[in-house]
Amino acid sequence: MSLLESLRPECIQFDSTARNKKDVLHELAVLAKKSPILKSYSEEDIFRALEDREQIGSTGFGKGIAIPHCSLERVDAFVVGILVIPGGIDFQSLDGGEIKAFFFIIGPKAKRNQHIQILSSLSKLLKTPDVIDQLIEAGDSKTIRKHFIDQFSYSEDIKKYKGKCLFHVFIQKEDYFEDILQVFSASVQGSISVMETNNAGYYLHTLPLFSAYWSERHKTFSRIIVAVVDSDLCNDVIRRINMIADTIKEEGVLITVQDLTYSSGSIEF
Repeated sequence: MSLLESLRPECIQFDSTARNKKDVLHELAVLAKKSPILKSYSEEDIFRALEDREQIGSTGFGKGIAIPHCSLERVDAFVVGILVIPGGIDFQSLDGGEIKAFFFIIGPKAKRNQHIQILSSLSKLLKTPDVIDQLIEAGDSKTIRKHFIDQFSYSEDIKKYKGKCLFHVFIQKEDYFEDILQVFSASVQGSISVMETNNAGYYLHTLPLFSAYWSERHKTFSRIIVAVVDSDLCNDVIRRINMIADTIKEEGVLITVQDLTYSSGSIEF
């Protein structure tokens, strides 16, 4: 189930009387309970699950956006909802700013990979210019839903299988790693792995012929992201990586992509 399929129209609300973080979590629980998918849980159950997640760390990621989320046992589908509070609320955001848009996710515990994919897709909003202003200007739940669909429909279309390709992204610049990994986690379900590696110089240091070029064995940042991606998404993934790394011509990031003749199964995030 995709992000757009998981968005519940009955779980979208504009404005709130909440005054603090606890009030907001209660209101999100009430909003989530409107979905028949959560009929096995009370508002208090949902509130406690959201609150327990916040104890691990604030889901107020910054730039006015929070993504509260939790997993429940007796649920067979995802519930995604939106609460927009134009005046903003102190939600103990990571950047210290007030939160004006809350996107919540409640999903089955058994579907962790899909939960991560939906969470990653939502987190793209952090990098979308003017998204908060657009939601505040919406003024009602129907318009909020329309803005949301317009924002994500290009990447959430259900597409016919047309084969797969294999990505290897070699990263030696640590600043790029998290953002590039997020590109894959938002596009791929259960087909991503990360390998910690060393650059060749780390090993060439031990060879007499090359020892003069490396005075000490220095371990630098080096990771390889390996991912299987649907062919019709490959160009979009490449474009997004290039946007993060400015230009792949610079040293520190190398992308290789090849068509796969066969792919079956999945792995856990």
